[in-house]
Amino acid sequence: MSFNKMKMLPLVAKLGEYLQEAFEYYVRLRATDATVDADTIAAFMAMKMESWDPEINGKKLLDSETRKAACRFVAGVAVNMAK
Repeated sequence: MSFNKMKMLPLVAKLGEYLQEAFEYYVRLRATDATVDADTIAAFMAMKMESWDPEINGKKLLDSETRKAACRFVAGVAVNMAK
């Protein structure tokens, strides 16, 4: 078994798109003086990422727990970037 990091590029690029979306959502909510935390952003991202089903070599990469962790990761990074 080998690991080809170049095959990860589409996954990383899509995570970057989701990060941008999470960041912009956070900024929009903060502009309304709403109290926003990473869990709020993660819930929003879960809706956005629901149909995302990345594969590498025909193997699905996201089970439900991994998808949840990906949403929380993206949300946490977005919130920390905006602070």
